[in-house]
Amino acid sequence: MSMRASQAVVVAAPQEIALQTVNIKEAGPRDVLVKTRYTSISAGTERLLMAGQLVQMAGLPFPCIPGYETVGEVVEIGSAVPPEYLGQTVFVGGAYGYEGFTSAWGGQSQYVQTDFAKAFWLDKNLEPALAVAIAPAATAWHAIELIQPQPGELVLVMGQGPIGQFAAQAARLKGATVVVADVVTSRLEHAIADYKIDLSHSNLKDFLPRKADILIDATGKMEVIGANLVHCRDRARVLLLGFYPKIELGFALPFLKELTFQPSREWVTSDIQAVIAALATGQLEAAHLFTHRFPIAQIKAAYTVALQDPACLKVLLDWQ
Repeated sequence: MSMRASQAVVVAAPQEIALQTVNIKEAGPRDVLVKTRYTSISAGTERLLMAGQLVQMAGLPFPCIPGYETVGEVVEIGSAVPPEYLGQTVFVGGAYGYEGFTSAWGGQSQYVQTDFAKAFWLDKNLEPALAVAIAPAATAWHAIELIQPQPGELVLVMGQGPIGQFAAQAARLKGATVVVADVVTSRLEHAIADYKIDLSHSNLKDFLPRKADILIDATGKMEVIGANLVHCRDRARVLLLGFYPKIELGFALPFLKELTFQPSREWVTSDIQAVIAALATGQLEAAHLFTHRFPIAQIKAAYTVALQDPACLKVLLDWQ
């Protein structure tokens, strides 16, 4: 596998994004090269990246190539890769090997290179375009596996972006009663839950069936967690499903209620495999989350919608 030129989405500096030709380094024996069909924009992560905050928070300098939601076809394989990988449609959660560019996380590219163990085969019953949602679904799945809702427990999910939507679905699969809340009405219209509370004109206290056994924050805003601890029962669990510069909470309510706090990071391999199966069988639903679609040539417009339009849940970027 020799060096290859590829069109990629490049963030050269804060708020500067464009398609640009980049070079992918010569691959190793375990690497596969994937020709991209679809990607998406992870609004929470890429909003931080575009603002320049990930430079300090995660050590990711400019210029960089964003993205960890890639679906495509394996077109080249290294000498140590099983031959059956060639031609497979796969999901890739990030890529590496760009000359002169940071991978943050490198998935927004016409071609992506990765270790074959990180190229996940898709179930034949899973539509490739929908498989782009594997990343947020697996992140949410991982979190629900950590917090382990029990049948009959009340789970309150704050925020109904893609990760909040998948967290609500995964909690329901565990048998929990799920309440979702958001200030954006259109997001609640897409939500799958037992109760929906529109915080743009309703008070959470007035519509919550009872105190929550589990509070899930999928907004990424520490102030949302602090404001809603009052809705937790004693010894409730609080799941931190966002990314927070600092943990800053008043101590009184966690002390009085003896609350347990559980941070959750991204997926592991077993989460990806479980989510592929759940999407293929319809246990998880993703089609309703793709509210916008753009050809890759319209990358600037796509990022504007994804990062600025509250009605946008997920953008599908078509590289074909």
